[in-house]
Amino acid sequence: MNEKTTTETIAPIVSADVFEIEAKLCVPYKLTEGVLIATQAVLVKLTDADGIVGWGEANPAETVDGETPAGVMRVLKETLLPTVLRAAEPMPGTIDALVDSLLPSHLCAKGAVSMALLDILGKRLNVSAAMLLGGAIRRSLPVLWPLSNGTAEDDIPIIEERAAQGFSSFMLKMGTSPIASEIKRVAALEARYGESIKLIADANQGWSLDQAREFLAGITSSKLAFVEEPLSNDITKGMAELSGASQFPLSADESIIEHTDAAHLAAAGAAKVFSIKSSKNGGPLRAQRIAATAEAFGIQCYMNSMIEFGITQAASLQHAVTVRNLIDIGHAFMSTMRLVEDPTDFSSFVRKGMVHLPERPGLGVAIDEDHVRRLTTSSFVLGAEK
Repeated sequence: MNEKTTTETIAPIVSADVFEIEAKLCVPYKLTEGVLIATQAVLVKLTDADGIVGWGEANPAETVDGETPAGVMRVLKETLLPTVLRAAEPMPGTIDALVDSLLPSHLCAKGAVSMALLDILGKRLNVSAAMLLGGAIRRSLPVLWPLSNGTAEDDIPIIEERAAQGFSSFMLKMGTSPIASEIKRVAALEARYGESIKLIADANQGWSLDQAREFLAGITSSKLAFVEEPLSNDITKGMAELSGASQFPLSADESIIEHTDAAHLAAAGAAKVFSIKSSKNGGPLRAQRIAATAEAFGIQCYMNSMIEFGITQAASLQHAVTVRNLIDIGHAFMSTMRLVEDPTDFSSFVRKGMVHLPERPGLGVAIDEDHVRRLTTSSFVLGAEK
């Protein structure tokens, strides 16, 4: 639709369209919890009284945050969107605070609403969401490419292909193979590529404390950038012990849902890197608090992703370009390139291994609503008749 322009800062939201969508991955992705062949998301389209549209996205992952697509749809329909539709001045920060007071947790669902409101506010003011979040301090970032659980022999063809496209950072998924095999995997890749690429190891909470100790002891000559979320239980105490004894920075991912988790881990000395996921953490404004906590403790941030469509990727990028304490490595802005279909143009922002901030206002990403509807498995509308 052709959106109107306005001189007013904000206007009431008059309708909300919600779509549960699904798309297949180009290549199945082997993780600690199983093999992923498709991804689901919930998209939120908000329209204000002046006809200006904003989009948000929720990427629930039950094994990580306890949320499901059906649960996100329900809480949006029953609580979050009625609250937004009743608000006279639905500023993103005001709505975030209001829904947090009404409903604990459900950060994925809340994040979709927050993204959509940031998108609208940016469009109304003709500025990027990054400007609303404090202002961009960079216009581009390097992008990494993830590698499934497997062997160096599995990894090499993918590294060769993606390195030719400009990617130089790779995340090695671990957690299912014997520790000795994972140590050999790292050694083989470093022997082949030297310092021409950067590697991250991510166990996705797949190891015991003894297994993590064994892995870290076996890679002492390695140049891994960091090791992400190694432990399956007793995470804060165990990661603090590992961090104190290891030369390698540990990253917290699944163990950080809310900013209070970040503060707890930071105070315990459990991690030197925080992995931020915009949807899991409740949208850019809430994720911003995690980055601020990290900065206060001298911790670096890594912009990570679920398997996301382009709206969450765009929201994460708008936040990323404002963060002062980003780690110097590729960040996870390749999600849409891993999907058979994505109803946005986010992939066009990724060129030669770099992601570039778009010039458009709001989240800066274009959405093909007809394509959204083709991917839709369920939907509902609240507010004005369509």
